[in-house]
Amino acid sequence: MLEQIDHRGKRFTIDDAIVDEIGDEHSRRAGTLEQQAQREARELERARAVAGPAGANLRWSPSL
Repeated sequence: MLEQIDHRGKRFTIDDAIVDEIGDEHSRRAGTLEQQAQREARELERARAVAGPAGANLRWSPSL
């Protein structure tokens, strides 16, 4: 049991199982966000590889 005090100063307890559930959910979310970040980093690297060096494929035209 975890004892807390609410915004009114009233004491209450939280069951350890609930605390564990919340921690598990946060861990799942963190894992999901980490996977998403890794996917986005790979996509960015692929896009950079396709684009090549900055400015290599650009041609200046006076009509633009």
